[in-house]
Amino acid sequence: MRDLKRRELLAGGLASLMLSSAFARHATAQDARTLTIAWDTDIDTLDPAAFKSIGAYVVQANVYDNPLSWRVQPVQGTQGLYRSQPGEFDGSAVESWSFENNEETLVLTVRPSLAFPSGRPVTAQAFKYMFDRGLQSPGYIRLLFPTLLGVTKPEQIEVRDERSVAINMPASSPMTLEVMALSNNALLDPDEVKAHATDADPWSTDWLKRNVAGLGPYTLIRNEPGVEVVLEATKKYWRPAPYFQRLVFKFVPNESDRVLLLKRRAVDIVTGRPGLSPKSVKSFEGEAGLKIFSVPDTTCHWLCMNSKKPPFDNVKVRQAVNYAIPIQAIIPNVLYGYGAQMKSPLPNLTPGYDDTLSPYKFDLARAKALMSEAGVTTPIPVELAIRVGWQPHEQAATWIQRELEQIGFKVSIGKETDAAFRQIASKGGHQLSIESWQSWINDPFYHLYFNFSSKAINTNTAFYANPELDNILADNMRAPRSDQRLAAARQAQKIIIDDAVWGFLWYDNWTRVMRSDLTGVEKRWDTFERYYAMKLA
Repeated sequence: MRDLKRRELLAGGLASLMLSSAFARHATAQDARTLTIAWDTDIDTLDPAAFKSIGAYVVQANVYDNPLSWRVQPVQGTQGLYRSQPGEFDGSAVESWSFENNEETLVLTVRPSLAFPSGRPVTAQAFKYMFDRGLQSPGYIRLLFPTLLGVTKPEQIEVRDERSVAINMPASSPMTLEVMALSNNALLDPDEVKAHATDADPWSTDWLKRNVAGLGPYTLIRNEPGVEVVLEATKKYWRPAPYFQRLVFKFVPNESDRVLLLKRRAVDIVTGRPGLSPKSVKSFEGEAGLKIFSVPDTTCHWLCMNSKKPPFDNVKVRQAVNYAIPIQAIIPNVLYGYGAQMKSPLPNLTPGYDDTLSPYKFDLARAKALMSEAGVTTPIPVELAIRVGWQPHEQAATWIQRELEQIGFKVSIGKETDAAFRQIASKGGHQLSIESWQSWINDPFYHLYFNFSSKAINTNTAFYANPELDNILADNMRAPRSDQRLAAARQAQKIIIDDAVWGFLWYDNWTRVMRSDLTGVEKRWDTFERYYAMKLA
């Protein structure tokens, strides 16, 4: 009780301090153009090509332009909210694009008179540097380009003239334009980046951890770890100036503090992953001066069983776990209406999704029979790893713990920071965990490859390997969109479900709570907020 009181006092003190700042901030018309955001994340690196924290991806999406962007359309019945539509794109740093050679070559035409903040012109050479760096520096893009586009070497990126650059693929890919919209393809000023290169670090990865070197609607002004990040509107940007001239991201690690700050109007919006749990969002329903935007998303949450660690190397044990998940209790008591039951390894918004394939439902008798068939000796000690502060995972873990103990497990729940959790998971250190994944490209084979291919060594956290599935993924990754490709996606789902690779939990909604007069909120496939179009009604 003493610790609880102390935490409440600290939360109240933090809220009061930020509330005073908010009053001062709104004292002038100029400060009214500042948007204050509370989030649950910090920044590890700002290098566009690198794996990074959620907060770093959000900053990246607002300080860098990409070749293309996903087009957004108004969400019917929800004024002020816009979301991506399948297969629709706008030019961002490129004015136009076209395909040649049966769509094996993508030609990008740079927007005219575009310049970096340094004053140097944006040319096709800058685009080639961006792609070359992504292919050759450590990070995410060097995995995506070979896998999704078949681009494996810089020679496939061709500068045709000062404004035209071509990407030459060995075959067409259904995800070509999607890749061009990813925030990782961030337009960098080559001269600025090269100025900070060393023999040991030719791509300036160390310098780009803390610095920004490109063109985007906002510019990084301050990055104070554990405290705040400040962005300001870029001067002489090629588009009209945004409504909000200043963005202030406050790092608020405790969810109860984020709730309190929003209720006291000390912040304008809460973002992040998870940002606010469904239970907290529920508490804001009907509250004057605030509103909730919530739409279905492609984020999946599941019980991850490491197939390389006993007893989860036994398919019957994994099937037993699926029958022991009390999903009908978890959905209402954890999601509060802000999500849906997971019935396939694919997100329910993804083409090819089939919710008729899974036989699993809560059935302890069936689970116990499978454990007996597996011939395992019980009780089996196992640690269920979850992230600190992810309330839905904490709540679900308690429900799962109770039922798994009914079929022969002795479950302890271990809490890890997000950074520690991700590091341990990628190295195969977890035996059992609650995982989360959101596919930035809404394509069945993008999602299936990174979660289930034996070659996806950093993201296949179940360490699952099935040669038949690998062949299906290889045959269809870059195949044209067709009924045959969707049928292959269905076949892949059936294999994964039969092998009980995941214990199915839920799909999240994309949900944000904010002041009621905030509009121009855009939800794209990657879920990272872009603040350029936001304004007050």
